[in-house]
Amino acid sequence: MKCGVGVCVWGKGVSVFFLVVIFSTQVHTTFTCPKDCFCPPHSKNVQCANKDFLTIPDGIPMETMELNLNENRFKNTALSKRNFTDLGQLQNLYLSDCGIETIAVDTFSELKQLTWLDVSKNNIRFVADFTFRGLHLKHLFINDNPDIQFSFGAFAGMSTQGLYMHNCGLRRLYVDLMTPLNGSLKTLWLHGNNFESFNEKWFHFFKRLAHIRLGGNFFHCNCELKWLYAFYKTSKNSLFAAAEQPQCGSPRLVKDKNFDNLTDEDFRCELPTFQNVDAVFDPKMGQFTCQAHGDPAPTIHWILPDGRTESFHPRADHVGWENTGVLYMTDVKLESKGLYRCVASNQAGNVTFSLNVVWPDMRPPPTPKPTKSTKYDNNNVIRDETTSSPAKKVYRNYASDDSEVYDFSGNSESSKMKHEEKPAKTNKKDSDRVFGMVDIIGAVVGTFLLTFLISLTVFHFYYKRRERVRQEDHYSVPDEVNNKRLPNSMYIMNETDENRIKMINHHNGTECPS
Repeated sequence: MKCGVGVCVWGKGVSVFFLVVIFSTQVHTTFTCPKDCFCPPHSKNVQCANKDFLTIPDGIPMETMELNLNENRFKNTALSKRNFTDLGQLQNLYLSDCGIETIAVDTFSELKQLTWLDVSKNNIRFVADFTFRGLHLKHLFINDNPDIQFSFGAFAGMSTQGLYMHNCGLRRLYVDLMTPLNGSLKTLWLHGNNFESFNEKWFHFFKRLAHIRLGGNFFHCNCELKWLYAFYKTSKNSLFAAAEQPQCGSPRLVKDKNFDNLTDEDFRCELPTFQNVDAVFDPKMGQFTCQAHGDPAPTIHWILPDGRTESFHPRADHVGWENTGVLYMTDVKLESKGLYRCVASNQAGNVTFSLNVVWPDMRPPPTPKPTKSTKYDNNNVIRDETTSSPAKKVYRNYASDDSEVYDFSGNSESSKMKHEEKPAKTNKKDSDRVFGMVDIIGAVVGTFLLTFLISLTVFHFYYKRRERVRQEDHYSVPDEVNNKRLPNSMYIMNETDENRIKMINHHNGTECPS
């Protein structure tokens, strides 16, 4: 019996063929672990956490289902789509504490199998629209990114069952941001932030959830937050189970108190009070200012006499309990007058302040018409014909009464209106003349000099007269001496005796001895 050699050879060839095929398949399916990373046997997980990588390592197998890159401080802090292009089988991606600052739009759009994404403990400052587009996750961790901000469309085009945004320093969060997650989100963690309040619109979103954490915030417990207190009281055993209680950070009476230690009466609002209401006018515009304080900050409404209303709402990022409404009125006629009302309103009620406004006449005084006795110099300044300096005129402000007078100086540089005291009533010619400071000083000095000269002249004549009288008294002889003989038989005749002797001598023709 000859077994065909060919048959034997054929069987040997088939065996060799199958061995080659099996070996080739084993080589192709071998899972290669990147250098310095750990890949558990019989798994498709790559563990590269805390390996001091400066970049995402090369050689990550395309079949990888879990990639852990936590605690590597990447030199390039921006994530983009090209970092994960060939990892379509990836289900869990861990990028916590990697120094990431920005995430480009559609970075994860190729990861159709991804269910767990962790980008926590980084330095992400802003999440743009469609950053997570295409993802259908079970858990998205964004927590511990201080001062992170979200665009309104940050979660557009994605879904997730759990969203974790605790310890991010958030002060305000808009419910519209969460709209794309309606129907998928079940767990929301917002504890450890800086929230002061939540709009009542959140009620319809919260009641769809299965678990919420809001503890560790600084809620302002006024009447606006009463809805959240009521929601907590009715669902604390289900939605808030095993979570830290919400607590109040203000006002002072309820500060640091947990919701379990409060009642409905503790959530109160404060009626607005006016801080400042005034009106300021200039020639072209009127400005009405109304400032009010309340808890919460009131909305200001200016109601005009014709029924029109302008409202000033507190800004969404408003801090504090004051609000100001400034109303500008232009092109108002002088006969326009009426009742302007400022209404301040909040949840506690409304208060009104009324202003009965009569618009003042702020028109400038009319320009005086030149007459035949006036001339103009080259600078268009009116000059009086009898003087070489510009004339100074006084005009009344038509908006004022007789108690105010305004001076317009023709040669002033700014031609601004100067307020002066009302001059005394005199005749028309005198009332048109205004004396300046130089004129007054000159008049005083001239009066002083004239007085001095007159006094000097009077004293001169007085002393001259006095000297003449003194000399006359020096050469005259007192009466008591005239009747006495001087020594040596000398006799001094007075004027009467001398004249008598002259008459006798003339009559007798002889002279008496002297």
